Amino acid sequence: MPTATAAAPSRTTPWKQAVARAFDGAEAYDRAAGIQRPVAEGLARRIAALPLPARPRILEVGCGTGFLTAALRARLPAGPMLVTDIAPGMLARCRARMGAAGDPGGLDFLAMDGERPCLEARPGFDLIASSLAAQWFEDLPGALAGLSRLLAPGGWLALATLAEGTFAEWAAAQRAHGLVPAALPYPPEARLAGLRLPGCTISVSVEPVREAHPDGHAFLAALRAIGAGTAGRAPLPAGTLRRVLRTFEAGGARVTYAVATCLVQRAADQAAEMSTRMLPRVACE
Repeated sequence: MPTATAAAPSRTTPWKQAVARAFDGAEAYDRAAGIQRPVAEGLARRIAALPLPARPRILEVGCGTGFLTAALRARLPAGPMLVTDIAPGMLARCRARMGAAGDPGGLDFLAMDGERPCLEARPGFDLIASSLAAQWFEDLPGALAGLSRLLAPGGWLALATLAEGTFAEWAAAQRAHGLVPAALPYPPEARLAGLRLPGCTISVSVEPVREAHPDGHAFLAALRAIGAGTAGRAPLPAGTLRRVLRTFEAGGARVTYAVATCLVQRAADQAAEMSTRMLPRVACE
């Protein structure tokens, strides 16, 4: 039977614990998650075209409320899948979504920080997938290197994350008033493509996804609902915020998400004994 971990993961940092709390409002997240569904669907389509085994062993990092989980189960043969998120509330919502969809089974759920996977560090997964979670990693190169070590020979790490250019319109509205935009430092495409992961190859593509809001307040409310307000800077003074919002709304209250799709493959000829083809053992204690 699928299981869910009730407590937040202990192997994490104070900032990531704040991120987990921000993302634990699963109901609000579902209502406000505008781009999450199409990005997850697009990533699932890319994954379905990969040369995977007949019943791939899958790890999902940062499942949220289950958009990618559902998209993968709809496109790939049912098999063992470990679904993880740093926020227990998200895991519970994802588990409920998959149960309501009549999933045939084979799903396990674990509260885990994807940057610090509490899994035995040896190859085992044919696919590690993640949609719009990696932008919260404090050390993206280190996290991807760690996750790639959990791949079986020939396995794939497929993730969608945010790249440089995300929220460009909101940043421009702040700069118009002499402010330094408060945002996470999204990496440029060249930096992502230049990552060196031992024993792996990587390809990166970036596509803009645009989202329109009724007004600036609706945009900010959506950011708060999906946890994107956890950037570590104090809110703008009310008067300053009103001026920035007017500038933002004059531009149509539209924002661009620069969505980077990264496909990493571990070399198939690496010396690793995979005769048992077992999933990595959970070792969270």
